[in-house]
Amino acid sequence: MTDISKYMQYAKSQLANLAQFRLIRIVLGNEACDLDSTISACVYAYFLHSICETPNEILHLPVLNTHAFVFRLRHEILWFLEENRSNLIFIDDINLNDLSEKGKLEIILVDHHSLRSKLNEEVVEIIDHHQVKENSIILNDSSKVKIEPVGSCCTLIGEKLLASNCFQITDEIAYLLTGPILFDTLNFSPSAGKTTPKDKQVYEQLFTRRTTRTDDSDLYKTLRKCAADTTGMSVQDLLQKDVKQVVGPNIRLAVSSLPSDYTVEKLFGQLHTMKDLDEFLSNNDNADGVVILSLETNDDQPKRQLGLYAKKFENMLPINEYIQRSEHNLDLRERGIPINQARLKLFEQNNAQASRKQVLPLLEQFAKDFVPQNSS
Repeated sequence: MTDISKYMQYAKSQLANLAQFRLIRIVLGNEACDLDSTISACVYAYFLHSICETPNEILHLPVLNTHAFVFRLRHEILWFLEENRSNLIFIDDINLNDLSEKGKLEIILVDHHSLRSKLNEEVVEIIDHHQVKENSIILNDSSKVKIEPVGSCCTLIGEKLLASNCFQITDEIAYLLTGPILFDTLNFSPSAGKTTPKDKQVYEQLFTRRTTRTDDSDLYKTLRKCAADTTGMSVQDLLQKDVKQVVGPNIRLAVSSLPSDYTVEKLFGQLHTMKDLDEFLSNNDNADGVVILSLETNDDQPKRQLGLYAKKFENMLPINEYIQRSEHNLDLRERGIPINQARLKLFEQNNAQASRKQVLPLLEQFAKDFVPQNSS
């Protein structure tokens, strides 16, 4: 058993012994719980545990910000983590509010930089690669905030580990970090526009630490193949696999990224009624609508589609107008759909470099400013 496997087994076993520790330091990934977020949380928690001088007093735990019944849809992560997947800790495995009330909790955010709860007060460090939100957490110690628009959060985690004088990057740690970097940058595809010089630099440094020099083009292809596996998935599963929420004072939107190479058009072709979409919204805090994003990577040339669905027609009008504004630079072209439904829209997104990371801030601004039309 490798060192990180032993650590993850140990970490999960200590859920029954939290009272014996003075402090529980959680490394928490984002709510979509994708490959980048999961590996960032696991590797950074292991790193902190390894360099901790008082491990009998301070427990470092990687926590996945989702539930096990949703995580089962993440075929690429289940394959990539192999033996470690049975020792993952999910958000409902630990009572963070209870630890907070006892004054025993610290939270480190990786792959995001804010929480929609009072637990924001417990955040002591942030490592992220997304555009900063208006409601982001302000920490007094700026050295504990690393937000940089690179292709993968694992690039920033790798940079931290490479700079440490008291941690040895093993073959497995290097392998775990390089996987999400390849996946998130689409194997450094120039046409995807997601790669920065730092992604390539950190990847190359990590690659030299790997004793098992596998062909990373094969690793990338396997990850994409696993991510594209939709065997047995329902419409709701496809939407739930990779979902985030955008919340404003008057509207809540789900934002779903479909599995690799599964298009919005194909999803809409499976709909006979709006029941699946309505149930999905109901299961996601009664959201008012969903924005659906898809990515195809044929011959490494990315193609994107965007779909909209609103429970109420009066909400469709403003979001439909807003998302198509030229200043948002999505370059949307509306397509016909095989179902007669005015609350459903399908677009070809000709700006293939605009991923969810770019679309989310636009939707956050929409939700912040949205005022419902007078129903009278």
